[in-house]
Amino acid sequence: MNCIFINDILFTLDLTAIILIMDTAQTVARALGLLELLSKQNLTATQIIEETDIHRSTIYRLLGTLAQLGYIRKDEYSGLYSLSPKILTLASSVNETRDIKEIAKSFLDELHGKTLETIHLAVLDNDELVYLDKRESTRNLRVVMSSKTGSHAPLYCTGIGKILLAGMKESELQKYLKKVDFIKYTSNTLNSIQELLNEIDIIRRDGYAEDREEHEDGVYCVAAPITDFGDSTIAALSVSIPSVRCTPQVKKDLISIVTQTAVRISKRIR
Repeated sequence: MNCIFINDILFTLDLTAIILIMDTAQTVARALGLLELLSKQNLTATQIIEETDIHRSTIYRLLGTLAQLGYIRKDEYSGLYSLSPKILTLASSVNETRDIKEIAKSFLDELHGKTLETIHLAVLDNDELVYLDKRESTRNLRVVMSSKTGSHAPLYCTGIGKILLAGMKESELQKYLKKVDFIKYTSNTLNSIQELLNEIDIIRRDGYAEDREEHEDGVYCVAAPITDFGDSTIAALSVSIPSVRCTPQVKKDLISIVTQTAVRISKRIR
């Protein structure tokens, strides 16, 4: 009797979970359907109700949620709902990530031809960076790095990572700082929020970042931001060399060529 009762409870719980999942999936499908509908033309709530088979109250709830999240907006005079620029931002982000590697390819080849050093192209991926492309150094004395296309690396102790942090909105940066775990990769790795913030201020002022043997011993790196039409940082480019070859003149030349190349790629993207 007890076993039957318990099984009935478990069955009820499973059924409830399935219903919740189905309800959630249905809500997501309806919300996406509304966005697709508004991508074709601007409509009032009444027109949307007429165009769909969704209940009136559900339509108003979905419209309210999408408007609150910033994906649609309502004209107060006409009552027409339309897609907001936030949708365009999402679409452009997808295109940018897909296209950045292809756009940057010839510039990376040119940069590699001039420097013969290790070159990276990377973008932000949650709280890390992910490498989109890499060129290996062809010099006799060169850095041997563990990085490869598709691999991830920390933000706080790499040149590219610090560039991506410097390009974040303040709210995004604060979220990152609340979660970051300062693992000590080398004796030079930054190990506090204040140290990182000081570094970010310098990067924002100068327009480039340095990795002074902070992630890998013996490796010096210069990185610069790649920006889109809205001047937002969408990727970063870096050149890495053995620290023993980093004389003041080499450093100066490296900063110049890396920042110039990043600017040229940014202009092509725009």
